[in-house]
Amino acid sequence: MSSTFPLGRYEATIVSAGTFALDGGAMFGIIPKPLWEKQIPADEKNRITMGTNCLLLRDGSRTVLIDCGMGTKWSTKLSEQFKVDSTLESSLRAAGVGVDDVTDLVLTHLHFDHAGGTTRKNPAGELEMVFENARVHVGRRNWDWAHNPNERDRGSYRDESWLPLQGEEQSRLVLVDDVNARAKVLPDIDAIFCEGHTTGQMLPLVGGGTQRALYAADMIPTRAHVRMAWIMGYDLRPLELLEEKRRLLSLCADDDVALVYEHDAVEPMTAIVRDGDDFAFQRLEPQHLNNNIPGAGPHG
Repeated sequence: MSSTFPLGRYEATIVSAGTFALDGGAMFGIIPKPLWEKQIPADEKNRITMGTNCLLLRDGSRTVLIDCGMGTKWSTKLSEQFKVDSTLESSLRAAGVGVDDVTDLVLTHLHFDHAGGTTRKNPAGELEMVFENARVHVGRRNWDWAHNPNERDRGSYRDESWLPLQGEEQSRLVLVDDVNARAKVLPDIDAIFCEGHTTGQMLPLVGGGTQRALYAADMIPTRAHVRMAWIMGYDLRPLELLEEKRRLLSLCADDDVALVYEHDAVEPMTAIVRDGDDFAFQRLEPQHLNNNIPGAGPHG
């Protein structure tokens, strides 16, 4: 896969914020381990490797980053528990971008593995913003939910990811309101809002015309989750998620929209095709974005 590809007005690059690990059973819910482990092998503690694929978008005036990974604010104990390897800043440098170049940080939701890289601790141990020149776009309902989550996902919201944004950095916070589960975030970046995983998750739909990609965040975190029944144990509202997931996959399959997987550690983007009443992924190279690939067939 080449390093950049067009999405409407943007030159797009998938950059890795590193890897971490979560329990495989939690990631696949009711799916038995003998099935899911064929897709993503587990380690001796039943953990699977998770990618943190962020989407970098440049149009000559804006440098937009979608999600920012786990960050670096982890104790030794938690870093070992989650096998955290944070690489966002080096990945951005490899793409020719420094953290100060980012003009807009778009956060799908405020779980620690999506928004943890928003802040860091300085040598004095104080929280500071990583992207010093960026506006931070968050769905308003997810912002409110993160400040008062329920017991089910309270552990996924760590206020150290956003504390400066409710204090001295508040002027940089852009709360995005949705109407009928849709919103305009930036030029050529719309958002589809979903409730199944957590309240007010904001999925960027990037590009225009025949060059579009959906950043699926935690709705479809890996290629293995393309199958309708394969959903996470972490999801708050699984029945609602199934309805939302079918609409998202139908959009990708019927309108030639590529799908970016935030947590796939091997293959971060594919096409989606219908497979009977279900869906499957189809491998593609960026130059084939939104076109059928001769000889390629469905997988998964």
